[in-house]
This record gives sequence, C-alpha cells and structure tokens, in this order.
Amino acid sequence: MKRLNSKHKSLLVALFASVGMSFVMSFTMLLINIGIVDNFIFLWLKAWLVSVTVAFPSAILIVPVAQKMANELINT
Repeated sequence: MKRLNSKHKSLLVALFASVGMSFVMSFTMLLINIGIVDNFIFLWLKAWLVSVTVAFPSAILIVPVAQKMANELINT
C-alpha cells in the first residue's frame, strides 16, 4: 500500500476524527430525540451525512487550534 506524504497528516486526523465523532454523535442525538423508530437507520444515516459535512470543515479549523492549546498546557 502506498503511503501518503506526512504533510497530509493533519487533514487525515481531521477527517478520521470528524467521521468517527459525527457518526457516534448523530446516532446518540437521534436516539435521544426520537428513540428507535421504524426508519431509524435511514434517519440516522441522513443525519450523519449532514453532520459529517459540517464536522470535517470544522475539524480542519479546530484541530490545529486545539493542538496548540494542548501544547501550551503541556510545555508550561
């Protein structure tokens, strides 16, 4: 398998984090708000598609800031 250039690492971290977190959060929030209904899976995947389109660009902006904040706290 061909490896990606390390300059893409922050984008990959943002992608993996946003996909995983939006998947879990959309499931959780849908479960809390409507419970298990007949078309739950369809509604969940629809909600996840919307949430991941918001989560990925947000993660691109937030992850570097969070890393800098964490580094400041650790290096003090």
